[in-house]
Order: sequence, then structure tokens, then C-alpha cells
Amino acid sequence: MKLRSRTFALPLVGVLLFAALGATGCADKDVIAKVNGSPIKLSDVDAQLAQMKKSSPQTFQGTDGKKRETEFKAKIVESLIQLELIKQAGKELGVSITAKQIDDYIKQLETQYGGASGLTDAMKQSGVTMDQLRSSIESRLLVDAVGKKATKAGSITDAEMKDYFAKNPGMFKTAAQVHAWHILFATKDKAQAEKVYDQVKKGGDFAALAKQYSTDPGSRDKGGDLGWAPSTQYVTEFAAAVSSMKVGEFRLVETQFGWHIIKLVETKPAEDKTFDQVKDQIKQIIQQQNQSDDFTKYVDELKKKAKIEILDAEIKKLIDAAAQPATSTVPAQ
Repeated sequence: MKLRSRTFALPLVGVLLFAALGATGCADKDVIAKVNGSPIKLSDVDAQLAQMKKSSPQTFQGTDGKKRETEFKAKIVESLIQLELIKQAGKELGVSITAKQIDDYIKQLETQYGGASGLTDAMKQSGVTMDQLRSSIESRLLVDAVGKKATKAGSITDAEMKDYFAKNPGMFKTAAQVHAWHILFATKDKAQAEKVYDQVKKGGDFAALAKQYSTDPGSRDKGGDLGWAPSTQYVTEFAAAVSSMKVGEFRLVETQFGWHIIKLVETKPAEDKTFDQVKDQIKQIIQQQNQSDDFTKYVDELKKKAKIEILDAEIKKLIDAAAQPATSTVPAQ
């Protein structure tokens, strides 16, 4: 479901596309690249490409569809080469990921999706199995751990933070927000929605009714609670409703997803934050940017030292071309 301007399953797809699906022994015909002798499996590349096609089929349609498919395939190969380099570096650095770390990450995802059932529904929408999810989480955690060990946060001065604050004013403006609850019914269940709507207007327990009737896996187990968000993040009809409602008011609204019984719980006005309010946030942003830059350099060094073989000529050509520095477009004088 897409109440807000993101697809419901995107975080899971992002996690899955980030990582290999667990390398095992493979025949030479299933090898598309080698990193210091370790194989990158063609079947893993194809599996990730299939996942991308499922989540965004329109990207691969039209006359340029095949070309984009090859380009994305090259990007996947490149990302798996980098991942393999980081895995090998992790072994040298003594970095490993435990089952408990993966379990804890999954618990965070369950909280994000309103419970275990919400996560399960999202995984079904994405076509992601638990083994695939655990494998990709392990890789993501490994990259984070290697990055922390291979780079240093470094000190950040007040002058740097104030300069960042001055150059990025839009980052520290909070838009007006609404805190809404909803109960979602399928379009065909209008009569049921109207019946429950009458119940909540007469004082019925909104949270209990949401858990009983709502078809939204992301909020159902939380009693329909959608949390804080700018109204503009919701689909048009829903946004128009919460923008015009008074706190405590109920409304029955139809959108492309079905019928929503909405309760407006709270509102917050727009706010410009001061430097002191966001100082710690800015420090963290700059440190993360610096570490990201350092980690990119670290991975580049790993590439230079590694023996990397790309066995598909077309894919190799695309990856090599992407690695070349951009040529100047300034005409000669």
C-alpha cells in the first residue's frame, strides 16, 4: 500500500538489492566475475535484476528496455565486486556479524512495519524470502562494521558546523505536520466502512476497531496510528482531508486504496530550527559524510590491490567506462 509518497515495500527491496544472495560453490558457466579468485555468480546477478524488474517494471519497458537492463546488470556486478572486496577485507580486520545482530535488525524492521505480520506482508509484496532478507542484512551490517573499523569520525569544529547550517537552511525547516490514525477498508467494503464509521463517531474504541478491520499492515497492529508526517506525504484525497479537519474530528474518505476512516489526533505548525537545536545533528551529518568519503577511498584502494576479472565483455566495457574520469567539455582556446 502507498498511503505516502513511497512504495510500501521499498525498504525491503533496498536491503535485498544491496547484497548478494549468499555465495556457494558454482560451476564456471555461472561465474560472471572473480575477485582475488572468489566467484561472483551470474545467478545472483540475475536474481537481483529480476527483483528490480518486479519492483519497477516500467524501467525496463520500451525500446531502450534491453539497454537499461544491461546497464543495471553492470551496476549489480560492480556492487557485488565491491561487496566481495569488503567481505575479504572484513576477514583480514577480524570483523564478523552474529545471528543476534541480524535478529535485532529484523526486530527493528518489524517495528517499522507495525509488527511481524506487517513485515511478512511487505516481504510477500517484494517477493523476498527470509533467507534472502537475512543474507542481505548480514552484508549490510558487515559493510557498516568494516566502514567503522577502516575509517575514523574525526573532530568537527563549530566553524564547520555553522558554515553547513548557513549553506543548508532548507534542511532545518520543519514543515507543518499532522498526526493521524486510520482504518482502511477495500473499495468494495463501503457498507462495512460506513458501519464502523458510525461506531467510532459514537465513541467506539478506534484502536481496537483498527486492529479488527483495517487492511493496512503497516498501521493495523498499532491501532491505525500513522505517526507524524506532513500532510503532503499522503495521497491527494487523504491529504485534503487531514488538512481541513479539526483535531479530534473523524472523516470517511475514499482513495485509490479504498475507504479510510480517519481520525486527526494532533497537529504541529511549521518551524525554523536554530543552530543550537540542530548542532549535534549537523556534527553527525558532517562526520558521516567524511567517513563515507574516506570509505569510498578505502574501497578504491582495495580495488587497486585486488585481482578483478570480469568475464562478460559487454559488462566489463560498461564498468570500465563508468570508472573513467569525465572528460572536459570546455573547447580549446
